Amino acid sequence: MLGRHGGGGSPELKLLVDLEHTLGCGQAHRWRSVSGRWRGVIGHSVVELWVEDGVVQIEGETATRMARYLRADDDLLAVYQDIAADPFVSELVGRLHGLRLLRQLPWECMATYVLATNANIPRIRSMVENICRTFGNEVGDGQYSFPSPEQILEHSEDAKACGLGYRCDRLLALAHVVHEGRLDLISLKEMGHEKCIAELKKQPGIGDKVADCVALFSLDHLDAFPVDVRIRRCLGDHYGVHGSYKALRAFGHERFGQYCGYAQEFLFLDQA
Repeated sequence: MLGRHGGGGSPELKLLVDLEHTLGCGQAHRWRSVSGRWRGVIGHSVVELWVEDGVVQIEGETATRMARYLRADDDLLAVYQDIAADPFVSELVGRLHGLRLLRQLPWECMATYVLATNANIPRIRSMVENICRTFGNEVGDGQYSFPSPEQILEHSEDAKACGLGYRCDRLLALAHVVHEGRLDLISLKEMGHEKCIAELKKQPGIGDKVADCVALFSLDHLDAFPVDVRIRRCLGDHYGVHGSYKALRAFGHERFGQYCGYAQEFLFLDQA
C-alpha cells in the first residue's frame, strides 16, 4: 500500500526509500536534515519527512503528492535487479539500498540546474535560496517557494543581487522563454529521450549535462545519463572509459540499459 493515514491522522507512505541517500545526494537542493527529519520545500509547502518502522511519515503534504515526488510508481526492486547486472553497480545497490530518483517540478529543476553550472553544492544551495527569498512567496517557517518565471521577471533587476554571476542573464533569458510559452515543459515528458534533450539544448544556459539532469530528475526520462566531473572520474577509474561527453553518455546507455539514470545516481553518490 503506497499511501495512507496513520492513527494520528498524519499522512504516511509505505515505501522502500532511504531518505538520506535520496534527499541528500545532490539531485535536489532544498532539503536539509534537521533533528532526525528531512525538511524541504515542494511547491508552496514546507515538508518534513522521517521514517518510523519502515514507513515514511509526512508533515505538510499529502501522501499522494509525496508518492509522486518520490517516484513511488517506480518498481524499485525491478530497477535494482536490472542495473545490478553490472557488478560494480550491484555492489553499490547493496551499500546504498533505498536510493530513489525524485520527480521534481520541471521549471524549478531546470532553473536550478542552469544555476548549478560550474558550481559546487554549497554554492548551488546558496544561489537557490537567494532566488527564493528575493522572488518567492513566504510559505512558513522562514521558508520561501521557488519563484515562477513571472515572479522573477516582474522584478528582474533584483536578480543581480542574488550572487548568480554570469548565470544571472541565463536565468532571466530562460524565464522569458517559459513565460512567453516558447517551451512547453509538459510536452517534453511525452517526447523520446533524444528529442527531449535536443529541445532542451535550444534553451538559454542549457547544454548536454543540464539537459540530461532536467530530463532525468523532472521529466521521467530514466534513460538520461548526466555526465559531470564525478561520473567522468568514476567511468575512468572503474571502467577504463574516457572521452567526450557524447561518448561517455553512450557508454552509460549501453552498459546500464533502460534505467541508466538510476545507475548514474548510484555512481554519483559513491563518488561524493
